[in-house]
Amino acid sequence: MEDAELRCTVAVEQPVPGAAAPRRRVLRGARVLLCRNELRQPVLRVAAGPAALSFALRAGAARLFSRFRAQGRAAVRVGPAGELLLLSDCPPHALRRFLRLLRDELAAPAPRPPRLGQRPPPALAAISPARAPRRPPLTVRPARGPAPVPRAERRPPVMLSAEQEAVLSAVRSGQSIFFTGCAGTGKSFLLKRIVGSLPPKSTYVTASTGVAACHIGGTTLHAFAGIGSGKAPLEQCIQLAERPGVCQHWLACQHLIIDEISMVDGKFFDRLEAVARAVRKRDEPFGGIQLIICGDFLQLPPVCKSNEETKFCFQAKSWRKCIHVNMELTEVRRQTDRTFVSLLSAVRLGRCTEEVTRLLMQTATNRSERDGILATRLCTHKDDVEITNERRLQQLSGDVHTFEALDSDPMLVKMIDAQCPVGGRVELKLGAQVMLAKNLDVSQGLVNGARGVVVGFESEEKGLPKVRFLCGVTQVIKMEKWVIKGPSGIHLSRQQLPLKLAWAISIHKSQGMSLDCVEISLSRVFESGQAYVALSRARSLEGLRVLDFDPKVVRADPSVLQFYRQLRRHQLLTQDSLHSQSDEKENWKCS
Repeated sequence: MEDAELRCTVAVEQPVPGAAAPRRRVLRGARVLLCRNELRQPVLRVAAGPAALSFALRAGAARLFSRFRAQGRAAVRVGPAGELLLLSDCPPHALRRFLRLLRDELAAPAPRPPRLGQRPPPALAAISPARAPRRPPLTVRPARGPAPVPRAERRPPVMLSAEQEAVLSAVRSGQSIFFTGCAGTGKSFLLKRIVGSLPPKSTYVTASTGVAACHIGGTTLHAFAGIGSGKAPLEQCIQLAERPGVCQHWLACQHLIIDEISMVDGKFFDRLEAVARAVRKRDEPFGGIQLIICGDFLQLPPVCKSNEETKFCFQAKSWRKCIHVNMELTEVRRQTDRTFVSLLSAVRLGRCTEEVTRLLMQTATNRSERDGILATRLCTHKDDVEITNERRLQQLSGDVHTFEALDSDPMLVKMIDAQCPVGGRVELKLGAQVMLAKNLDVSQGLVNGARGVVVGFESEEKGLPKVRFLCGVTQVIKMEKWVIKGPSGIHLSRQQLPLKLAWAISIHKSQGMSLDCVEISLSRVFESGQAYVALSRARSLEGLRVLDFDPKVVRADPSVLQFYRQLRRHQLLTQDSLHSQSDEKENWKCS
């Protein structure tokens, strides 16, 4: 039933004989339902308030236009008369399911009308996906040979866990929520599902850093807010936010998503909350905007000057009145080794027992390199990364192959550099250690962070690199496109190879990645949570090598630990309350 229903804006265009332009009617907040009529024919019903329209869909006459479904837009030509339904501001995931069901209905054979004497079906009945006819799988006939080869079946979508479903349900109910969890619990995956379940026009996706924002298809929180660092007086920040391009976003926003919240300063959060109320002229917390906040406060803290006190967002004065629900994900999906999961859990909480120390020191002898692919060194400082990668590339013999990015606006290269995970120039040689910076084929293991080595270059003009990956796949890597949201809502893009040199990478840049083979030097760790972020990038203990380990680098901020103790206590009390309410209902039914 859920797949057969859609809520969005619908523009109905109906041709008028003799008129140059069609008659256009816009229905906002409309409910679009895919039904069957009494003749068992598919019907699209559009209802908004007292207005309700029905359109019979005839196979061969109706057409779908779904090129922009990822942006929440699609169109349906409903019949031979030429009526056109333009769907916009649809939750992308809901739109994809709806279009799949609609396409299957149109591809199905014409239904038989009910026989004489048979009870007629209801005038309009919603179509169930379980009953919807499916198109037969396409077959591809080889150039020679008689037997057709069935096309590979589409991989089933990854299902949400019960915890993730609870978070998504809270978001759909309109509550402002903070959800957290240790590394590998699927926070980024869930966040993308949440983005796909909300209407695009009123949903703004942000993150504390440019790279994190690019991973979820958004912009930085600072770029959305338009108030700079937020350290100016409140009146000045409000004036900055009331500039035409910025103010438009503040007023249109109904759902604000913030990822990697641990790196957002609490004082900046308070300033945003005050600006939101002033610009939107509403006294509700955050000006009535629903907040969907994600991150782990036990990972990287806000970046502050040495003389400034670190203030986390949960310490902000406005945090409690803005956040209605706090939820923690506990099911780890990145690592499957229970020993490694327990080790990471202890390190996350700042506990370094003798067993944790022994296991980490044992990894110093690990040799995870194979097929010419070396372990990536995670560094605490960006300068170390640049020096290491440049030196190792120069040490390789052979010619340098340079790949220049194609940017949509050369005047805004610095902004694109700050948010795009790959640089404007990529230099490679035969034997260069590289990693993927984008998911290309999850089923084959070609994911963001997958490690490989350059084994050749094409002889054609572009000379694209051929990379052998640790997962066993060897593939020519082609240019990919990243779309970035800039200030005032403009969309910027970069076309570049989805590769970066991987002899070394910074701990900050590794957030969100899963690395096959990692080498870590923790001697220069300078922040709480930094050692945990580095260690949790590894998929397994076998793929991890820790050099010069010192138990003193494992630490967690005491105020953060106290916050999580209170969060878990409250979550347990909430679960107990729900269970007791459920038991009371069952007892009442039985009595």
